[in-house]
Amino acid sequence: MVAGSGTLPVTGGQRTGGHGEDTNDVLWLTNLQNAYAIHNVIAHRPQLPVYVIRDGADGLEWMDLSDPRDRLKPFHFEIFFGKEAARDQHYRAALDEAAATQRPVCRQLFGFWDLFHPIALDDGARTFLYLGQFYREPPDWETLSAQWRQLTGQEPTSANPDFVHFVRMALDLPILEPDLLRAYEEFLSYYAEFLTGREEGAAIQERIDQLNRDKLSRLWPIETWVDSAIDADKFQLTPWRLDGKLADWMKEGLGIHRLPTTAMALMPLDSRNAPLDWVQTLVRNARIQRAGIAFARELPDTAATHLSDYGVSLITSTRSSKNLARSRLELREHAQKFQAFVKERFGVRSAVGIGTTLAPGSPLHASHREAVLALHMCAQLERDVLFFDEHGGRAELRYAELQRAATALAVAFDREHATEIKLASDRYVQLVLRYSGERIEVARSQFLATLFQLWSGVLRRSPMQTEARDRFANDLTRKLEQAPSLYQVIEAFKEALGRLSFVASKAWQGSNVMRLEATLQYLRENFAEVLPLPTVARKAGFSVPTFSRVFRRATGTSFLTYVRAIRVEHAKNLIITTPMSIDQVAQACGFQSQHHLIRSFKKNTNQTPGAYRKAHASGYDAGYDA
Repeated sequence: MVAGSGTLPVTGGQRTGGHGEDTNDVLWLTNLQNAYAIHNVIAHRPQLPVYVIRDGADGLEWMDLSDPRDRLKPFHFEIFFGKEAARDQHYRAALDEAAATQRPVCRQLFGFWDLFHPIALDDGARTFLYLGQFYREPPDWETLSAQWRQLTGQEPTSANPDFVHFVRMALDLPILEPDLLRAYEEFLSYYAEFLTGREEGAAIQERIDQLNRDKLSRLWPIETWVDSAIDADKFQLTPWRLDGKLADWMKEGLGIHRLPTTAMALMPLDSRNAPLDWVQTLVRNARIQRAGIAFARELPDTAATHLSDYGVSLITSTRSSKNLARSRLELREHAQKFQAFVKERFGVRSAVGIGTTLAPGSPLHASHREAVLALHMCAQLERDVLFFDEHGGRAELRYAELQRAATALAVAFDREHATEIKLASDRYVQLVLRYSGERIEVARSQFLATLFQLWSGVLRRSPMQTEARDRFANDLTRKLEQAPSLYQVIEAFKEALGRLSFVASKAWQGSNVMRLEATLQYLRENFAEVLPLPTVARKAGFSVPTFSRVFRRATGTSFLTYVRAIRVEHAKNLIITTPMSIDQVAQACGFQSQHHLIRSFKKNTNQTPGAYRKAHASGYDAGYDA
């Protein structure tokens, strides 16, 4: 059922003494209840449209029975890229099969699935119920790439905005795995009975309500109710606001039995050195979100929804008999169970922020906002789980305080003191997080403004040619401007800060340092490739002797040692966060062989890769950073 509703009373189909009420008098009520049961399946799952298709003399006539909004779907891309004829043929073939067999037909085109259900009518017309488009299993990068190639003939690349748009659309599609697909086939059969009037009385309502309760709500949790519970709009009512308690249909749809009191937020944490393509990360995060929302139903009195395109938002509660300390311990245990699930299922470490516990039934936006702030503070404070009040977030932040932190960072840059820069930057990032809240563009604009302020200071001390200056500035801010999540904005700012610090400390070397800095960035992004010294020197615009001399003077080490250190760092991350074999790790990190990795690894860490994995296994298995 939907928020604010209950089950309408059924009076039955018999005449009642004294009122003159007969079957026809209550038929409208029975029909309404049947329609309402259908509505309760469709309304809260707008990602899966339902249509009636009538195949007549003038072609196919479509009637939308669900959400009237024109959501972007795969067929929009098919039309744009000239595949409309293939889509029409696909529909015709599926409808012919459904008409001939009088059974549901599930077909796919370009990797996207559609479900057709025939409606038996006496007028001889070909009429069908239709669900689509959807996936039958969660898409991964390879699936999406293959679909894009088939649809467009183009190679998938994160630099192509059309491909990015396609990926975002695809990740928003529902996934009807076998049990859920069978449940929807059953639902369509009841819907067809209702439309044809072949089943009278309340039987359809009872069947659909039971199907919704036993299968659909369990296999596809209702996220819209969680969204309304954490909505920032003060006029938005929580699902339970009118009743003041959880009705049975809310418990079924949300999978909880107590009014929620606390919001939590989770996001995966990737190594800062990992060479991540942001669209591939988007795809990975979507899989974590889907699995996380389903896993939330396995935790006591917990429901979940998407946190932007990178994490999971949760609402939960603890047993009311517990005191504050025990309640916080229970919340922490919830968080750690979620982290262990993400680590085991996806091999990724995660962080969890926890907001303030409010009175049962309260709107949870304030707690959710605090949870998101605490979540992003986890990365700054190197914590896995953080309550909002554990980092002093309650104090009111004034803009002047943020500006003082930015000034302190600029002063540290002028002094070229590494420790002072790190402390000042950590303080500044924390204040930007508090100031911006959940608003990614506010944080992005603050970081960009500060970077350009620091860059201007470097230029005042060491002027550069216009072309080199502009090229570096554009490259410095590119990742920060493109980062799709708040976490990635923070990581991009820190990376840019490190690059800028290197240039500032070596500015006396003039144009050489600009070329060298670009080379170091190239090495960090392409460490897995073959990197011959003569080739890299030529790319940097130096002869080999000059490059080696400038490189050692700027970095304090040789080219080969520097590259080996980068590769070992990435190998360390893969060894403790993935089940990859040592040989696979060696290939992924650019080593010539497993033996080469072992020798380099031991030289840098005084341990073999196997010993390193064993030493760090327990911490990471529990969801902690070793």
